[in-house]
Amino acid sequence: MNNSTLAGQIKSQQGDYSIHVGEGILDKIYSLSKNEINNSRIFLISDMKVFSGLGTNIIKAFESNSIKVESLSIELDESKKNLSTVDKIYGWLHEKGAERSDIIFSLGGGVTTDLIGYVAATWLRGIKLIHIPTTLASMVDASIGGKTAVNLTQGKNLIGAFHQPNLIVMDTKSLSTLNQKEMNSGWAEAIKHSLLFDNNLFEKFKNHSSELLNKGEPFFTDIIKRSVEIKAEIVSKDEFETGTDRIKLNFGHTIGHALETATSYNSLLHGEAVSIGMVVASKISSALSYSDDNLTNEIQNILDEYNLPTRIPKNIDLDDLYTIAKSDKKVRAGKINWVLLKKIGESVIVNDVPKEIVIDSLRSSQ
Repeated sequence: MNNSTLAGQIKSQQGDYSIHVGEGILDKIYSLSKNEINNSRIFLISDMKVFSGLGTNIIKAFESNSIKVESLSIELDESKKNLSTVDKIYGWLHEKGAERSDIIFSLGGGVTTDLIGYVAATWLRGIKLIHIPTTLASMVDASIGGKTAVNLTQGKNLIGAFHQPNLIVMDTKSLSTLNQKEMNSGWAEAIKHSLLFDNNLFEKFKNHSSELLNKGEPFFTDIIKRSVEIKAEIVSKDEFETGTDRIKLNFGHTIGHALETATSYNSLLHGEAVSIGMVVASKISSALSYSDDNLTNEIQNILDEYNLPTRIPKNIDLDDLYTIAKSDKKVRAGKINWVLLKKIGESVIVNDVPKEIVIDSLRSSQ
């Protein structure tokens, strides 16, 4: 393995694995993954938006080393992140004779890693998996940690499993295919990591926004690597989200997921919804005296700097939004586990927030 691109290593009951980050490292996909492949057949499942460029190059890299690749290019977005899409992929795997000893490669953004991860977790009760995330959000968050899921009409990510990949390869060159809205969405997750765990990283976001927004090096790759490192450390400590640290990664996600559901997954990107969710959570924290308005203002300012939304769309009914949030996976005994900030780098989990405080915080954020 190439230590110069190694950004993190995850310790897992399902098997340890490495995360590699670098510009142009997909050129080395064969050498990076050959130890995981052995004699397995490769089944590449790709978001069609990136297949013609990245997918075909990956196929060439393996076939030049006499390894045949079966490939499937499909449309993958939040509206397709459901059991119907999963069933179509199962049908394809069955048609191609995919066996438990084979390996699936996922190529695409967070929807791709979530959905293809779920396919890998459930096909023949589990098949090997390598993620190649191609969006910033999937690099710093979705591809790491083995959480796989699909949506129901009732809510986001309600069906899923823990299934760790065997390897993750992140080529920052692939981010050049993203529009600015998609890039901004990814920054929300990385900023979230800094707010929860690393004040120094937060200061870098504040002081180097111009460089980061323009993908300026070395800040750009270094920030991605640090965010990956944070997520890898948390997952290694709490693989199945039974402790508190990994649950804290859900900061902003309770309202964020509810917003995605309320808007039918078609007007807010995941990171945009999480951005709004972080603002709401900061207002709840202030209302409960865990923090003050200065922290809320600081969070809003940094999100504004990265062109992220901080207000709930006016057409959203707030009582409906609260009801959707109550069906979130983090609900225990009918109570929402809210992740709240006390200060940058320090958070707390609270499950007894009165409804009126939540509604007031939602109202002031609309």
